[in-house]
Amino acid sequence: MAGSIYVLIALGMVLIYGVMHVLNFAHGVLFMLGGYFCHFFFTRLTGSYALAVLLSMAALALVGIALERGVFRPLQGNLRNQVIASLGLILAIENLVVALWGPNALQMRIPATERLVPIGELRFPLQHLMIIGITALVVAAMFAFLKWTKAGTALRATSQNRHAALVVGIPVERMDIFSFAIGTALAALGGALVGPLFLVFPLMGDAPMVKGLAGILLGGMGSVPGAVIGGLIIGVAESVSTLFLPTDYRDSVAFAIMVLILLVRPRGLFGVRTRGED
Repeated sequence: MAGSIYVLIALGMVLIYGVMHVLNFAHGVLFMLGGYFCHFFFTRLTGSYALAVLLSMAALALVGIALERGVFRPLQGNLRNQVIASLGLILAIENLVVALWGPNALQMRIPATERLVPIGELRFPLQHLMIIGITALVVAAMFAFLKWTKAGTALRATSQNRHAALVVGIPVERMDIFSFAIGTALAALGGALVGPLFLVFPLMGDAPMVKGLAGILLGGMGSVPGAVIGGLIIGVAESVSTLFLPTDYRDSVAFAIMVLILLVRPRGLFGVRTRGED
């Protein structure tokens, strides 16, 4: 389940990075916003958890479009300023959330978190299985979209060579907007799925963002399959480690595995050598 959440974050980050070469360190607060929006839509407007999840994804897609147009497009190609802008966004959005919803954590109760599903001799909350199943469907849909649709082909072409894509008539700027919308919607989906399991609070996206970034580095920067495999490895490794070590060490184990693999293959599991690299 943890690996599935990291996959959703890593997919959104790697899609944005692959198309625009923008590393958005504020992706974690977008994950957090997904939890808050889902709580708002569920408790104040719809009363339907499924509809609240979809509305939160739509709302964060609009937020992503606004961030791409207003913040990251003017900074495209300037990695230092992108990092500074991302850190500023983290502070701004977290403080905005505190101003709107208050500093106290919010709770979102749905039946799926209380219903247990027996698998053999074990029982698991239905919400855990839903997260795994929904993530699997999202990953399958993403691969099908990128491989078999015209828009997906345009995204892959833009990722491979922006100038060549522009020459053959692909609207590169639209692809940038599209990638940000999808990436932030995936972050919202992760926050909305985790919200009922844990409390919704302003710092809830910090740890998942770091783990998602670790999954990207592990799988290979710019690789969609790498983001999926890397996110799952980080999530499964840190969870299984608690069988043998105190839970305080779970983060250390996950990052130790990442460092070991990067020492053997610096570009990650699915990274490729690019022209001009040593």
